[in-house]
Amino acid sequence: MGTTILLVRHGETDWNREKIFRGVYDIPLNDNGRRQAGLAAEALGSHKINAGYTSPLSRAAETASIILAPHNIHARPHDGLLDFNYGDWTGKAEAEVARYWPDEHAAWNAHPHEARIPGGDTLKEVFDRAFATMEEIAQSHDGQTVALFAHRVVNKLLVLGALGLTTDRFPFILQGNCCINKFMRVEEGYLIEYLNDTSHIRYAGGDVLGEDF
Repeated sequence: MGTTILLVRHGETDWNREKIFRGVYDIPLNDNGRRQAGLAAEALGSHKINAGYTSPLSRAAETASIILAPHNIHARPHDGLLDFNYGDWTGKAEAEVARYWPDEHAAWNAHPHEARIPGGDTLKEVFDRAFATMEEIAQSHDGQTVALFAHRVVNKLLVLGALGLTTDRFPFILQGNCCINKFMRVEEGYLIEYLNDTSHIRYAGGDVLGEDF
């Protein structure tokens, strides 16, 4: 029958706005992030959602809680949706990283699919883990609609996997805070309905960052 996937990035945090690398550090939503999640909840209110899974980090889990509350569903934490580990860069602003790790930062920006963050992950490692998770969840909810709540890097990698693209296309995928992606897992692969939709925030006069940091 197929499984409909609603893939949502978490709402804004202070570290998104300040361009600080977050990764596995558990930084919470800010007030604007909670408002974004509320607008996403309204946008998805007419969908019949059968189940939800979330990264265990609180910014994703709180986003899930707000969005799924009208459906009386509690998202289940899943380590497979955990964010990319930025290692030594965690908690540091991008400008500071560029100053102290100029070569590594340049490599991350130029060809992130070949880079390893000092002390952290590679995109392939996170892709393998996250895409296997989405496949497992889709198979266990055939004929249903499932909401997944994760992070910028994880979402971008899942979109690449759904599109059948490799990680070298990572820089060409955008994922704004509280964006919604919708696709269906069928026998032959994934049918894409829409990606990186933030219209529920923008049309309501909400504040969404212009870049997906």
